Amino acid sequence: MDETEERHRALSALVLVVFLWGVNSISIKYLTQFFPPLALAPIRLSLAAVFLLLIAFFRHGCHKVTRKAWLSITGIAVLSIFLHQIALTFGIKATSATHSVIILGSSPLFTILLANVFFKEAFTLEKCMGIVLGMGGLFAIVCGRTQGGATFEGDLLVFVAMITFVCGSFFVKQATITVPPLVVTAYSHCLGAAGLMLLGLTVNPVWTYSPESLSVKTLAVLLFSSFISTAIGAVLWNMGIQKVGATTASLFQNASPIIGVFASAFFLGEQISWQHLAALSLVLLGVVFGAGMLKLPVRSA
Repeated sequence: MDETEERHRALSALVLVVFLWGVNSISIKYLTQFFPPLALAPIRLSLAAVFLLLIAFFRHGCHKVTRKAWLSITGIAVLSIFLHQIALTFGIKATSATHSVIILGSSPLFTILLANVFFKEAFTLEKCMGIVLGMGGLFAIVCGRTQGGATFEGDLLVFVAMITFVCGSFFVKQATITVPPLVVTAYSHCLGAAGLMLLGLTVNPVWTYSPESLSVKTLAVLLFSSFISTAIGAVLWNMGIQKVGATTASLFQNASPIIGVFASAFFLGEQISWQHLAALSLVLLGVVFGAGMLKLPVRSA
């Protein structure tokens, strides 16, 4: 296979990831009807972790991990998986899937903002414009709650889920210096899933709400969210980054909220209002400016 064909395959994989991640919030929203949040999160992540671990083992064997890398992997597990999944599952249960995908879609903006705060990266006018637009989009979502079932508390929890995921992502670069990305993904998911399972066993009096939790449709959505959206999505994302680079791959991520908004309307029957479209537009414009894909005109002296 030549280089061009490999690149095309990688780009196709990234398109698939965008779709999978765009509909995953809808899957989680549907599943919260049948499982308590602290049962759904450990079940989903445990299934995904086992799947990822098997793939990593067949691909890389028992890869040796240094103590320093384990610290970074643990940071990913705690922030991007354990805390992220708790806040995400409770948040999506308490708000609409439409609100969730728009809030989660602002993650590239907060990656840029926190990178400037913690790593002293250059703060350009475009980044400032991106943050203002993105904040405007989130403000429109929170203050214009016309979507049935959406609450401020739910929106806030989804925002916390997004922030914890972004903070955990800063450990990835350090972890992947000596460990393959797939192994980092598998090990961090295993640690996060173990923590979620222990928490679930401690606090859950019941693990399902009704016998329908074990219906064919519900189990199909659960397996899709665990194996396809979470596990295979992570594998394809790593493959895409390896072939085309993180910068090019991140451009695809910007389409996830668009897919999620319309998937919410199609699969869950949620109504899309002008506030949702305005918020989505502001968030996407913010990401475009913040990522440097669109430059402000420079006035000559």
